[in-house]
Amino acid sequence: MSSVVGWYGPLIDLSSVALHIGDFVQLLVFVHRSTPVQFKLWKGGEVIRRDIQVGDDSRPYFPISIWQKQMASMVVPGDIVLLQNVKLTKYGDVVEGRMIHCSTLLPLIHHHNSLASKGMDELVEACRIGTTTKEKLTKVIKWLQRTGFTFCSIQPQGHPYPQKKIHLKRNWKLPEKRESKNCISLLEVSHLTDSCKAVFHACVGEIFLPSISTTLSESDKERMFISRRLFKTRDTSLVTDLICTGCKLCGSPLDTQHDRSRLENEAAPLYCSKSVNRLHVVDFIYRPFMLYIWDESEYTLLLVKNKAAELLFGNITAERVYSSFRERHGDQNVDPDPVDASLLKRYGMLEDLGCCTSAANSSLKLKSKPIVNTVNFYLIWLILLRALLQERKNSPLKFEVSVNTGLDKENGRFEMESVWIPFP
Repeated sequence: MSSVVGWYGPLIDLSSVALHIGDFVQLLVFVHRSTPVQFKLWKGGEVIRRDIQVGDDSRPYFPISIWQKQMASMVVPGDIVLLQNVKLTKYGDVVEGRMIHCSTLLPLIHHHNSLASKGMDELVEACRIGTTTKEKLTKVIKWLQRTGFTFCSIQPQGHPYPQKKIHLKRNWKLPEKRESKNCISLLEVSHLTDSCKAVFHACVGEIFLPSISTTLSESDKERMFISRRLFKTRDTSLVTDLICTGCKLCGSPLDTQHDRSRLENEAAPLYCSKSVNRLHVVDFIYRPFMLYIWDESEYTLLLVKNKAAELLFGNITAERVYSSFRERHGDQNVDPDPVDASLLKRYGMLEDLGCCTSAANSSLKLKSKPIVNTVNFYLIWLILLRALLQERKNSPLKFEVSVNTGLDKENGRFEMESVWIPFP
């Protein structure tokens, strides 16, 4: 197969992959481990991706993904293999290799246990590869002998040889833990020049919804201010304006039928920044909104996303509010635009809720049906909103915000992380 496809790019050491991002290269490596990842397709069927961890004499660990099912079946942990036409890509700070349609895999030494029964020279000579490749193979074998990576270290439990515990290095950055700065006033917060977390006391003045501004006429612009709508008994659109379909972890709206404001991304983010597996968890969420807060020295705007909004609204989730509203008001053209889960699954954006996408869609449909609640969460939510928005009549709250100095106030310079009722 390799003779038909041909080589694209040079044979390199893993230590120099950063110099070849976007290029095709050849890699001669030892396979530490192999992990299959299964994706269900929205039209039926499945795609199998296999993530492998490889190493050589210049770099002990490097990630590579294989998308061809036939090639993935050829990978065995403990093998020394030649990977031809590997595409090097970079995601954030992480560099990885991808085996694509023109890539090939050539096993050279199986299971590495041959080293125990054969000499290195005999193994190298038995491989039908070029002189440069044989030199690289010799270096990899010597590295394995020197570092102690053996076939015994990757054997399944119950194997007669003792297992050796290998600690893999992280190829991602852990979020930095930052100490919160205690600020005595909003004026001090507004003068912060470094991105950090800040804690302060302030009063709530208004909730502003930029997300609906693009769909309103000039005469209806006041609908963006929630306090002016709370006492209108026939304003049933408050629920749909504040609640939509989205990821309950990162708070990103995933509905495609509404126009998006500057606070919402132009397109739904491909991966969830708050999820361990980077997949979105779809549910009804609170749309991102701006919270006007003030104290005696200053006023400012806080960007509030789903998790923070739940804290602000007494830990009442958007799904509970929506279900309670539907139970007592029926449909009444209420539809927060549930997104088809199959579209998200198609692009690997949705966390698997079952054996197929129908399970994910069923989950959303069940949430949108009226549920018999003994507690009227919709009414409690309205009472909390009215109490919260009694301007200059309520006590200050204690806020914790993330400060991003690269943004202005209207675009999320201050993003609310948490809120408490301060104790005397």
